[in-house]
Amino acid sequence: MFLVSNSTYPLSSAKEVAAAFIKAAAEPLPSYIKRTHTLTTAGDLGIRVLGIYEVEDEKVSQAIKDLTKYFVQYYELEGFSYTLEPMLTAQEAIPLLGL
Repeated sequence: MFLVSNSTYPLSSAKEVAAAFIKAAAEPLPSYIKRTHTLTTAGDLGIRVLGIYEVEDEKVSQAIKDLTKYFVQYYELEGFSYTLEPMLTAQEAIPLLGL
């Protein structure tokens, strides 16, 4: 299963968030959470970052807790917000339709 984070923050906070990210990257995530992609874009409303994490199904609950703990360090940054949601691959989702 995958967990996808969607973080946003204003352009004015970009340097602070980048510094926090560099600091956070120095402390690896638990070994059962594999960060597969970190994607970013910027626009009129600020910066958006998608984080894609691959997690074994039986560890999803703990991974949500660990990733939430990871994002706590960003809470004090002005304008920062995020969501974290589980997502399935098409191969995982299609059988749920009975196909």
